[in-house]
Amino acid sequence: MENLFLQYHTVLLIFFTKHVQNHWDAEELVQEVFCKILKRRAKPMLPVYPESHLYKIAWSVLRDRHRSDRVRRRGYHVANDESFPEDTLTPERQIDGKQLYLRYLRALNSLTPKTRSVFVLHRYEGLTYSQIAAHCDISISAVEKHMMKALTEIKTLVETYR
Repeated sequence: MENLFLQYHTVLLIFFTKHVQNHWDAEELVQEVFCKILKRRAKPMLPVYPESHLYKIAWSVLRDRHRSDRVRRRGYHVANDESFPEDTLTPERQIDGKQLYLRYLRALNSLTPKTRSVFVLHRYEGLTYSQIAAHCDISISAVEKHMMKALTEIKTLVETYR
């Protein structure tokens, strides 16, 4: 297995580098290929043409990565850049955070029960507007109006905090 790794590591790395955004992702995909081979170790190691089998596994790993990226919307994520200053939590910021949280709770509790219910179902339970409409026995338009009311209240809260 070590010979196989040494022989094909660079080739697979070049292959993956052409298809992914950075070197680290390519390295990770190469590792996945060899992990899949190791998992199959109980079965016959490789067919007669190991190179074609490696590329078949590599394409499979790449396809899985693209599916995963599409589902997780990886392209929309912001990379963690170490050049940003470290976020330090000072006692003042802790107090500010607690005060903001209490204002948020007050704003949430000041909403009418129906508006609060619609907001919680959408934001915290992840229900769609049509699911909320069916659950609360109201129209989708009413759900939209309740959400706008809730968001306006919370926006007002944030603006008064700043």
